[in-house]
Amino acid sequence: MMKKIKAWIIDDERDARSLIKGIIADYCPDIEVIGESINIDSAWEVIRSEKPHLVYLDINMPRGSGIDLLARFPLRKFEVIVVSAYSENEKKLGPYKDIPFLQKPYSIDKFIDLSHHAVDIIRANPYQVHRYK
Repeated sequence: MMKKIKAWIIDDERDARSLIKGIIADYCPDIEVIGESINIDSAWEVIRSEKPHLVYLDINMPRGSGIDLLARFPLRKFEVIVVSAYSENEKKLGPYKDIPFLQKPYSIDKFIDLSHHAVDIIRANPYQVHRYK
């Protein structure tokens, strides 16, 4: 079986990143946070080099949105959970309807459920590729 699921957090707000790390540490033993980014340019580089299995992605950030980052991956080999304060961002996901949307402030239970579901998907099909036109 695959070792721990490698996760990367992309959010420009330190408190939001800390909350995600804390919930994962306390409730998601199968997930290891291997790093974090505060903008999509650094995230683009590290996703390509570190190859996380799971990305927690904010939408509204300076110098480019989470959706701009997703557009850079027409073939995506990692799962994503979008975590955003703005409900209208769910509509902006457009072609990425397979990506779960978690609105801030969120319930810890919902976060844990989505995280465990992502782990199950990754373990069931570790070589899955999501294709977007």
